[in-house]
Amino acid sequence: MPFPDLPPDRIPGSPGHLNDHQLIDQALDYIQQSGYRDDPNFPPLPDVPVLGQSGHVTAHDRILAVLEYVKGNPSGAFVWATVSNTPTGTYTGDDGHTYAYYLFQSDGTLTVTTAGLLEVLLVGGGGGDLNGVISGGGGRISTGLHSFPADGHPVTIGKPGLSGTNHSATVGGASGIGELLTGVQGPGDGSAGVTIGKPYTSNITGAPLLISGRVDAEPAPTYGGGGAGSTNGQPGVVIAKTRLN
Repeated sequence: MPFPDLPPDRIPGSPGHLNDHQLIDQALDYIQQSGYRDDPNFPPLPDVPVLGQSGHVTAHDRILAVLEYVKGNPSGAFVWATVSNTPTGTYTGDDGHTYAYYLFQSDGTLTVTTAGLLEVLLVGGGGGDLNGVISGGGGRISTGLHSFPADGHPVTIGKPGLSGTNHSATVGGASGIGELLTGVQGPGDGSAGVTIGKPYTSNITGAPLLISGRVDAEPAPTYGGGGAGSTNGQPGVVIAKTRLN
């Protein structure tokens, strides 16, 4: 379906004004159906008013509200998912919007009730230390915005690798949500982490969160650190974030 014709320039009060409203309504309906069909926050479309009635001003207000919404949410692809789980926490971002995040330290299910985007952070378990000399690799990391259908999405938390000698040291397990999965990080892979020793900082929870790297780093990571000095690695973590308003 092609984009509807837009109204031509007119002199205010000319006879074609009501016809212009019909063309505007068709264009707004097209925008809603093509890009924002599943967006529960999309503003109501205006009614076609009778010239001179009080509803005419309301129609103009609704047109403005729709255009402002589209401006602030430039693509229907950027519809945030709705999640029924109880949030681990919420915070107000620098953009003034409120965000909720869902942090998993053990296997579970994230239930999406309205399809849309989630920002995710997946951190695998850190590898175990090898021979008390070679540090385990920091847990593999996967981040980004991903589309999630309305469904229950299983969450898997990567187990920590165990320290040991030679073949007794074990890898850190993969973490995942739905079809997204991290890689695994082996024992004695200290140089193969996201950084050599130092953890990675994520702000997905609205505050700095240290992940991966090595467990003996300063400051030390909270999740996914590779074992060092005959220690085991740290377990992984999965965090999903959505916008509430």
